[in-house]
Amino acid sequence: MNMHMKKDEILAVLNKVGTVDLSIPESKKQEILANPSLKKYLASLEKTAAKHRGTPISVLPYSNFKLFHETGNRFIFEGDKVTGYFPRRGRMAAFALMSWLYGKEEDIHELEDVLWAVCDEYTWSLPAHLKRGEGENAFIDKLENGDYMVDLFASETADALCEIVAIVGDKLAPIVKKRIAYLVEERVFHQVITDTYGWMSTKSNWAAVCAGSVGMAAIHAIEDNAHLAEVLERILPAFDTFLQSFSADGACLEGIGYWDYGFSYFVSFADLLQQRTKGELNLFDEPIVAKIAAFQQKCFFKGGRTVSFSDGGSHGVYHPGLASYLSRKYEDVVLPPACAMGDFNVDTCYRWSNNLRDLLWTADTSNIPEVYGCYPLEDAQWYICSGAHDIGLAAKAGHNAEPHNHNDVGSFQIFKNGEELFEDLGPGEYSRQYFSELRYTIFPAGSQGHSVPMIDGQVQNAGEEAAASDVVVSDTGISMNMAGAYGLDYMPALKRTVSFDKAAGITTLTDAYTFTDGAHEVHERFITRGEVTLGNGTATVQVGEETLTMNFDPAFTAQVLEASYTRGAGEDGAAKVNVVKVIDLAVKADNGFTATFTFNP
Repeated sequence: MNMHMKKDEILAVLNKVGTVDLSIPESKKQEILANPSLKKYLASLEKTAAKHRGTPISVLPYSNFKLFHETGNRFIFEGDKVTGYFPRRGRMAAFALMSWLYGKEEDIHELEDVLWAVCDEYTWSLPAHLKRGEGENAFIDKLENGDYMVDLFASETADALCEIVAIVGDKLAPIVKKRIAYLVEERVFHQVITDTYGWMSTKSNWAAVCAGSVGMAAIHAIEDNAHLAEVLERILPAFDTFLQSFSADGACLEGIGYWDYGFSYFVSFADLLQQRTKGELNLFDEPIVAKIAAFQQKCFFKGGRTVSFSDGGSHGVYHPGLASYLSRKYEDVVLPPACAMGDFNVDTCYRWSNNLRDLLWTADTSNIPEVYGCYPLEDAQWYICSGAHDIGLAAKAGHNAEPHNHNDVGSFQIFKNGEELFEDLGPGEYSRQYFSELRYTIFPAGSQGHSVPMIDGQVQNAGEEAAASDVVVSDTGISMNMAGAYGLDYMPALKRTVSFDKAAGITTLTDAYTFTDGAHEVHERFITRGEVTLGNGTATVQVGEETLTMNFDPAFTAQVLEASYTRGAGEDGAAKVNVVKVIDLAVKADNGFTATFTFNP
């Protein structure tokens, strides 16, 4: 479809199709309650509601609100179990779904209270996203003038409020509904129509999440077709931008978690738009969408582990509603392993759109076989494959200015039977510093935190010019010239080849160095959280019950170092310290030096 339609064209479509009933049939509730695949999900929903029921709703204190701007910490404001922004969203989602499914009066009263509290919030945006204007208090000046920031979570809040009213509105006090309608119009719809935001033209998950949330809220809340057309005209181009963020083979370079985040909102909005226009406006018509839909399953290994390049994570979870919907729509899409299926609490941001659609869309997934394969993603420059001994390998080339970028040209990870033996660590702590010029000094984001070499102490550079060249992705592995990532005049070539013997589960990595001015100090580095035992030309890594042995030339001087970084938060809101091992293999390398490493299960 044309995602750059003018409002008059959109209005013509809306007027043509007339009134459309978007209500959910009552029979759907019984279907949900009887679905065996939702048993765990419903139990976690009820447990969350029970935890909040009868407890006071805390304020979101200013002392926490200002922390991001003072120290860079965002966990305390966002995630504190008592006063946090996201636990409040979890409370709202839990009582909304409980009120819809069971209709108990006590839950409806709880829902009204938390809806009222959300309406009381000074802003629905996160402090980390309030960056407009000059000076540290510029965002406050904007808010005082009614110029609200429409970020990810202001958009998501608008969607949640409007969809909650749509499914349980007949049970809510009229003043609650009226207040919601007023604030969503003032804080979101009006802003989107009259202002321009970066997400409208940014090739990232923001485009789909913000546009999708605003679009779904508008479809549910705006009765006037002309006004709805105004909003849709503003947000539809963002979906064109979003789809351009994927490689031609449907890969999301931001990582599997951001695939889930952005694409879930794309699909949810596209489905609702299709319903609202009786198929006249259909975002699923875009050919790339089918390829994107099949990306998630390619990223899973045995035990539910996942590719964690960029700011992705290796402990995979997926939304059963989205996966089920896509598997019904596209014959090539299969569900990831059942052990990685998420429940109500798996997303600690409690995104309403996914919570509702997990209930509405999840199929009975009993006895679905696990499917793993080999996926050479040439355009993304990724290689993913599963083989014997439940070994999984992922390796990449790329460049160092990718979305949610890490300096990681040549990075790889190896799994065995649900354990990650050689790691790509994924994200560091989401703090102000992590999204600043200091990003690549933080261990997981810089190349020092990846299984790639250091040459004369030099790590990889940041930037799109710091890229692999001569990349070849085949059925058996990936090869590249990594020299461009380092930008060293005396090293015109560093050819890394990562080959996988699927039948044996053996990975072979070869680095071939070309120098123009004599010998240089090379440190081959390998990242793991496991216990490391060094031998003569061997390093055996053990994680849990699984082991993997790396063989290398005994000419290397081997040592095991430790490194640490922060990610996640404890009960007190302080960032958790993660300690990892670095297998450091040092050698004085002459021109033409080649190092070969084999990883044996």
